[in-house]
Amino acid sequence: MAHRVDAPAKLTLRLKVVGRRYDGYHLIEADIVALSLTDTVEIGRTDSGTRVQMFGDPPVGEATRYCVPVDSSNSVVRALDFLGVDADVEVRKRIPFGAGLGGGSSDAAALLRAFGYCGDPSAAIALGADVPASLVGGHVRVGGIGDLVTPLVEHAGTYVLFVPNFSISTAAVYQAFDHLGSDGGENDLYQAACSVEPRLSGLAGELTRRFGYPMRLAGSGSTLFVEATLEDLDVEPQHLDGHIAVGTLESTVGPVVVIECHSIPRSVSGDGRQ
Repeated sequence: MAHRVDAPAKLTLRLKVVGRRYDGYHLIEADIVALSLTDTVEIGRTDSGTRVQMFGDPPVGEATRYCVPVDSSNSVVRALDFLGVDADVEVRKRIPFGAGLGGGSSDAAALLRAFGYCGDPSAAIALGADVPASLVGGHVRVGGIGDLVTPLVEHAGTYVLFVPNFSISTAAVYQAFDHLGSDGGENDLYQAACSVEPRLSGLAGELTRRFGYPMRLAGSGSTLFVEATLEDLDVEPQHLDGHIAVGTLESTVGPVVVIECHSIPRSVSGDGRQ
């Protein structure tokens, strides 16, 4: 019988780059919450080797933005190799690719949880920088290169995400950060992300003027967010979809998906270990 598990998006509320490690990896300090926006991972046993399928299942918009290749770089494929198991895995992607919401890492962490992984969460850094945080779940503080995770008191928040129709490369953002540094805001990567993708700066300014809330950057982008509700922003949702409310808006850089979601606790989003 197949086992189904949710893989929550993560939202970076604060991110500081505090140094670089001997091998060039950036050292960070970040506060992260798990969100009610989730991928769905369904796992079945198999006697005929591993099979991984990824399907775009967006809350609104084109499915192509939500699909990722199934190859040796795929986080789910790598998680199965990490565990040393074969499985029939189907992932319904609702977290867009290249949006700074940690969808791939959360998929890998969900798979580890489904197979009862009880090892040190920091060991899962081999699968991706956000996997240890996703594995612990809830509200956490992350240090090192993402491998040091400290559970924090749960934070109950409601957020509106603005997801544009472009992705941003995390590697490119960190490379830009090495030249530009931080503008002193809550996310040290904001200036670098705007350098990599100039449309991001224009969109942030446009949304700030429109709604009167300063936009914040999720991870390395491209998602912008505010801690508010759609009602606060006077935006009518197109439909309710489980634990999220979804709409769209037009902007000078193209259509933007708008998602209201809330933080979810460790007992729901992670392994519940303290």
